[in-house]
Amino acid sequence: MKHFFFILFCVSALNFPLLAKESKTLSIGFGSCLHQEKESTILKTILSEKLNYFIMLGDNIYADQLFANDKIPAYEKQFNRPEWKVIQKNTKLLFTWDDHDYGINDSGAEYGDKINSRNVFLKYVLPMMPKQISLGTDNNEGIFYSYWIPFQGKKIHIVIPDTRYFRSPLEKSFYSYLTGKSQYSPSSDTTRTILGKEQWEWLTKELSKPSDLLIFVSSIQVLPTEQPFEKWNNFPHERNRLLLALQNANTKGLLLVSGDRHIAEIHEFKIPNKSSLIEITSSSLNLPLPFLPLEYDSELKIGSAYKNENYGTIQISLKDGMLHWSTSIKDLNGNSVLEVHSNLPANQLEKK
Repeated sequence: MKHFFFILFCVSALNFPLLAKESKTLSIGFGSCLHQEKESTILKTILSEKLNYFIMLGDNIYADQLFANDKIPAYEKQFNRPEWKVIQKNTKLLFTWDDHDYGINDSGAEYGDKINSRNVFLKYVLPMMPKQISLGTDNNEGIFYSYWIPFQGKKIHIVIPDTRYFRSPLEKSFYSYLTGKSQYSPSSDTTRTILGKEQWEWLTKELSKPSDLLIFVSSIQVLPTEQPFEKWNNFPHERNRLLLALQNANTKGLLLVSGDRHIAEIHEFKIPNKSSLIEITSSSLNLPLPFLPLEYDSELKIGSAYKNENYGTIQISLKDGMLHWSTSIKDLNGNSVLEVHSNLPANQLEKK
């Protein structure tokens, strides 16, 4: 079975791109945190959208287990939902993982059964993904890859790194030791990493490839620094390196999407003389936690968080020879509750 995965993933997405239908707009959905024991009403709403693509941002199941094989019943229950087969008739699926499907809560490289966890993950999601996907590693480690979508003569580049497999241990905050809650402090140890050496080399090459729109996918939030949970800023040197790499990416447009937080938010990182970096976070598909204080003030945040079930959509169109996008967070009924448009000035980015 391992040889099968290796042969399949060696096919290059760049050489065999999956052509999008030449319609006036291209639609990409995204979401995270789907518990296999909870009802999945929101999947029916997503189904009604007939999106071209949907990106699962992680926590595709909730099965914190020391041994990956013990996650199998959760995968079986999740992906035996009839909605998945129907969604795939109109929508192509992309997946990454986060802590609850990768290992245990907030786990990284220290998770002892990560090799087998990768095999189990691929066993269930690989048949649901486009065959043209190529992992960025030659030694079967991690889940990171890119995917290209041709649209109206333009190139859309989706880059999906792995924030789990190579990540160094987190640094617990003093408050965490007092309360037992999982809260973390930024680490000053610059030898710690989120992506690891090999994945950084892969990412650098990916960001150098020319595109008309780059969609950077992270299972954890990139821009926010204030919230005490998992985020890129738990490793500030890694976040700074990523932000610089994204600013210098060889693309005409850039959007960040993330999950994990059990709330939906929009953040904007302003860059002098350049377009702002916009990150839209969508979580949770069916496990909202509105009774918990999960929202934190941030100078980067646009508007307020949305705390109930939600998913995100990106609508892409061609205007005056350039790709334009708009992105929305939608509620359980498909109504837009947060919105950002690429062609608006920064001071007009809005929350509905």
